[in-house]
Amino acid sequence: MKTLAANFWKIYAYKFISEFYFIVPILIPYYKSNNLSSTQIFTIQAAYALSILILEIPSGYLADVIGRKKTLILGAVFLPVGLAIYVFTGTFLTFVLAEFIIAVGNSMRSGCDSAFIYDTAVQLKSESEYKKYEGKSAFYTRIGTALSSILGGLAALLSLNLPFYINIGTSLIMLPLALSLIEPKRETLKSMNPFKDIMRIFGFSFANSRLRLLMLFSALIMSTGVIGIWSYFLFYESLGIGVGYFGILFAVFQLASALGSRKTHSLEKIFGLKNSLLLVMLIGGVFLLLGKIQSPLMIVLILLNAFLWGFSYPLFLDEMNRIIRSETRATVLSVANMTVSLSYVILAPLFGKLVDRHSLSKAYIIMGVYFLVYGSIALITFIRLFPSKRIQAQNRNEKKTILKKSLMMKGFVE
Repeated sequence: MKTLAANFWKIYAYKFISEFYFIVPILIPYYKSNNLSSTQIFTIQAAYALSILILEIPSGYLADVIGRKKTLILGAVFLPVGLAIYVFTGTFLTFVLAEFIIAVGNSMRSGCDSAFIYDTAVQLKSESEYKKYEGKSAFYTRIGTALSSILGGLAALLSLNLPFYINIGTSLIMLPLALSLIEPKRETLKSMNPFKDIMRIFGFSFANSRLRLLMLFSALIMSTGVIGIWSYFLFYESLGIGVGYFGILFAVFQLASALGSRKTHSLEKIFGLKNSLLLVMLIGGVFLLLGKIQSPLMIVLILLNAFLWGFSYPLFLDEMNRIIRSETRATVLSVANMTVSLSYVILAPLFGKLVDRHSLSKAYIIMGVYFLVYGSIALITFIRLFPSKRIQAQNRNEKKTILKKSLMMKGFVE
């Protein structure tokens, strides 16, 4: 069991390295140094988003059929290949190919890593601690993103190619980590017809009212969170903050998000599920304030959004995993991630158009109103349907405990 428990730190290290992107702060200058137009730049990023959207569910299904460890190994192979294409070529089409291969690698990890953590926890009989494990995982991932955003900018001072070379080297560490993982025991999905299997699991994901609501609620928070990340740079610019500080601000944002993920387990114990979800609704209020007030003091509220964004991730994953069966866990989690991606693909261009046609302030206000209306409906429905069932389950467990104690006193059980 001690050997199996090592899965946790290995997955933490795997995810840390997978998000340890030196290249993120210098990607736009790198494109421009290769004479790419703005249209080509955004087309490359759109190609990545579309690739993730298409690959998300098939990669999760693959993890359920051939095993999570093998899928994580594949992810570890594809990432350095994509990075190598980036640095050893210099054309629009090869960059699109690089983004597709990186998307393949990331989709292999997406959902699969969380399923691996949960199944390990189940075998160790510590699934009640899952939020803590997932919180630690997200914490270390955000720490990696924060550190790499600063170090990548410094490395680029020597050469724009250097961050790519470093990232190729760091990504190669993922392979021995994945190879050393121990696949936890679980029910394995027996594939008869992959297309029918995927459609069946997809149908289950949206037919289950509790799971559907969790996925839609999570999609709102995660997609607006990513839109927020990029829009905050526009907000900093409007405050007159120099580009040189963007890497530091992004790093601090990631650290705040990491802290939120790290504290999910303990805070949910204090506040309970209902109040924890109410706490997450503050994100919409922050968007409204960003639209009304233009002041450096608002950076504090941006960090609050980062904290709440990180806090919500393990919370939703824990609730989803309580519903999902082991043999389809990775596929269903991939469906959830696909819902987030689809929400982002729809909302991000709309937010951008609002900024271009009106202003950043108006875009924030509209997104804040949308968040609060959508979120309130989802929250009210969720509280009515889900916690009551958990309370009933808790009551049943309490009755079983009382009955067992009574039988023990009478000598019927040991």
